[in-house]
Amino acid sequence: MRTLRGRVLLSLIAGMFITVGITVFLFVRLIHSLTVDQAKTELHSQIDKAIQILNDGNISDIDDKDLKLRFKDKLYDADFLILNDKHVIIAASDPRKINAQLHVPILEEDGVVELDNREMLYATKKLDEEPSLQIIVFAPLSSLRAIVGQLLSTTIYAILGSFLFVLAIGLLVVWKTTRPLKKLTEAVSQYEPYRPHNPVLPKADGTEIGELIATFQEMSQRIDRHQVYQIEFLQNVSHELRTPLMSIQGYSMAIKDQVVSVDQGLEVISKEARRMIHMVERLLQLSRLESLDDPWTLSKEDLRNMAEQAADLLAPAASERHVIIEVIGESVNVTLPAEQIFQVLVNLLQNAVRHARSRIVIRIEAEFGANSQALLEQLDWSIHIDDDGDGVPEDEYEAIFNRFYKGQHGVTGLGLAICYQIAERMGARMVCGRSPLGGARFSFVVTGTQ
Repeated sequence: MRTLRGRVLLSLIAGMFITVGITVFLFVRLIHSLTVDQAKTELHSQIDKAIQILNDGNISDIDDKDLKLRFKDKLYDADFLILNDKHVIIAASDPRKINAQLHVPILEEDGVVELDNREMLYATKKLDEEPSLQIIVFAPLSSLRAIVGQLLSTTIYAILGSFLFVLAIGLLVVWKTTRPLKKLTEAVSQYEPYRPHNPVLPKADGTEIGELIATFQEMSQRIDRHQVYQIEFLQNVSHELRTPLMSIQGYSMAIKDQVVSVDQGLEVISKEARRMIHMVERLLQLSRLESLDDPWTLSKEDLRNMAEQAADLLAPAASERHVIIEVIGESVNVTLPAEQIFQVLVNLLQNAVRHARSRIVIRIEAEFGANSQALLEQLDWSIHIDDDGDGVPEDEYEAIFNRFYKGQHGVTGLGLAICYQIAERMGARMVCGRSPLGGARFSFVVTGTQ
């Protein structure tokens, strides 16, 4: 019973057996009690009948044929004893018992007593005209048990029929419940991302299994999108590497054919080679970022100090374009992967320098989780880099972080993708928006750090 269907069926059958057992037990107790009560009522009515016969005649007029017990539309003869005050039998349905003494005490009006090694259900009453005499009417308890057995057999057949009916319904429900799960298992086992036509998953509904099917459908869609994304990525890599390789090949042949000078050709070849090396390094960096096996070294760093170092590094390139880089914000010490955050700063500043007209602002912001700024256990911080360039169209705010997505003046299309991947691994957010300076704003937002 390893399957879900088997476990559900086993639980259903076990539960039904327990329920049937308890029902039969309680029903037997109830039927026995009702039968005994009915028998006692019948015995008392027969005592009244016997006393009426004695009042109309004498003791010899009473006969066991006159005393009948009715159970379930059947008549049974009842036995009787008449005792004197010394418990001597002076009359009985069985003449052999006359003049014998009854040694069993009869203390209650009705009950169970053992006579002739048999359990008897009895009822007793003193005669109205002869208080010294006592009449006892009794019947074997085995007769009642036979009646209970007949009722019980009928009940068991009814319960067994109900059990089989409920079991059939349970089997149908279990089959209908687990059928979509089995179809889902078959479809998932045959699913392959590279296949153009994968097995169709079952239709989801509002049940728990339907939610599971919907989850698998969403997962398969994400896998398909990832597959398409990987194909596009490989195509883009091939295209981006093919362009400098063709330039290198073309200028090599041009130098050989003396179409261009050696110096001019070598300069272009060197430039394209550097471009290829830069692109390969970026691709390797992206690959390392996606690998969770590559640990990051954490250290306590000052965010403003890191921003100033990145600004100093990009100052020569910014000066060539007559762009000023400013750093705004207080010093904030944060535990972070310094190498990766510095890479984010450099990539974002390189992007800003290419697009800014005259000004770039690096803004450091931090909010503390406690009232006192001295307590830094829960710190939300962010780095905003604003420029006064043309900005990014609103419909490109998300797409701009895709690999090989090049805007105007873009180089490899990997710098922002690297920043986004670093943010993803840190559990941070990389956001593009409109800058107060009129250009683009790129924000690296971290919540709940130390």
